[in-house]
Amino acid sequence: MVRKFSLIGKGLLLGVLLVGCVTTEVVPENGRQTAFVTVHHSIFHIPVSATYRWSDGFMQQSGTDVIKNVPMWDLLKQGIEQEMQRKGYRQVRQTEQADINISFAAALTSSLDDQQIQKKYGLVPGLMVNPLNPKRYEKGTLIFDVLNPQTNKLAWRTAGQALASLEEIPLQERRARIKAFVKKLLAFLPEKD
Repeated sequence: MVRKFSLIGKGLLLGVLLVGCVTTEVVPENGRQTAFVTVHHSIFHIPVSATYRWSDGFMQQSGTDVIKNVPMWDLLKQGIEQEMQRKGYRQVRQTEQADINISFAAALTSSLDDQQIQKKYGLVPGLMVNPLNPKRYEKGTLIFDVLNPQTNKLAWRTAGQALASLEEIPLQERRARIKAFVKKLLAFLPEKD
């Protein structure tokens, strides 16, 4: 009987060792591999019925040409606008009517690495991944800013990183991934009634 348990134990140990030797590719599943960081740069009260507008001079700051035939910039902007609306913010066009100004920057590691992000924006979410297939995935960073419209100074900044699929995937799936990521990114932005 003792010998039977000994053989079973050795068989289980051998199985565990063999499974431990298998190499697998790091593949992002529904945004599970993400990192976020949020900083408050000043004390800034956002009113309950807050309005927002895109900051003056807001423009694409980093190319996303690696993901071919995908309007990433537009998808990110739409995702942010939808999340702002979901949180109760209302978009306005006039500077005088805005309680906050917003902007964002988006980049893949190939055009803006962590050191450059730290130097330019003062924070790095710190996602530590190294995909085995860099032709399929690349780390992407999205930085979202809230500015005080009276002083035009930064009041709040959040940044997130995730693995972006460089392969062609259905547009609806990419939209859903962006929506989930933006929701996490803006989680600490207060919701309005």
